[in-house]
Amino acid sequence: MPNNRPPAGARPPAPDDPDATTALRPPKLAKAPLVPEPDGTAILPVIPADDVPAPPGADSAARKKRTVKRHRGDGGVRTTVRGLGEVLITLGAIVLLYAGYEVFGVSGEINNEQEHLSADLDTIWQEEAEGEEGSPVPELGDAFARMWAPDIRAESWTLVEGTEPADIEYAPGRYLDGAMPGEQGNFTLAGHNVPAIFQNIRDLEPGDKVVIETKDNFYVYEVQDSEVVNETQVDITAPVPRDPGAEPGDEDYWLTLFTCHPLWDNYERYVVYSQLVETIERDADGELPDAAVDPEV
Repeated sequence: MPNNRPPAGARPPAPDDPDATTALRPPKLAKAPLVPEPDGTAILPVIPADDVPAPPGADSAARKKRTVKRHRGDGGVRTTVRGLGEVLITLGAIVLLYAGYEVFGVSGEINNEQEHLSADLDTIWQEEAEGEEGSPVPELGDAFARMWAPDIRAESWTLVEGTEPADIEYAPGRYLDGAMPGEQGNFTLAGHNVPAIFQNIRDLEPGDKVVIETKDNFYVYEVQDSEVVNETQVDITAPVPRDPGAEPGDEDYWLTLFTCHPLWDNYERYVVYSQLVETIERDADGELPDAAVDPEV
């Protein structure tokens, strides 16, 4: 008779009990750590695809069709949102580039041209000193003086004659019907609303000093007041500012600065009024008075 007894130590086979519970863990699969490895994305073990059968109906044509349709619907909305976002980002980049050019590009061009104008002015003054001739009347666009305002800028501006766009492209310009520096009346200067020229005159306050340097003298003006006016209000350039028709008196030695307003438009004017408080003779070495370099004076 054949021996059907199991070998010693062997476990008897499990009965065919439909209620018997089998292990969920696939055979030979190591226990997953609670903390994932550095490259892990989950703490659950990854079950090989070959050991897990696909759910019923996974390969059906209807299921695949529904999945493709859902993805197509979501893609249209996502594409629109993504495209709109890219357009907004591009517009933002253009605005930032333009603002950067206005601040750094334009300022660089102006400062470079200012250096040339300042060198030309030194040459003109040197030639006049050697020739011992009177100061010639500057022509439109010619440099004729420097301006210092230490409360808003460490460097000087070289001033030019005239206020036409071609004259003041790179420098503040003198209003032709106004006074000359140090003269009785209203010495009026117009400058573009950019950082390298007159944008920051908005920061000047009463008591601040503005110094005009000519070949012979430094004229120290003190800020009195400021205001915003309509672009058609031309009485700011009158011999007595804001009082057209009045004859200038003993106190009417004015310096008027103006630029376009508001910052990114030009339908108004920002105006600063100053009065002459001191005249200092310019020495041969061109040493600057304290009011030209020290904001505390």
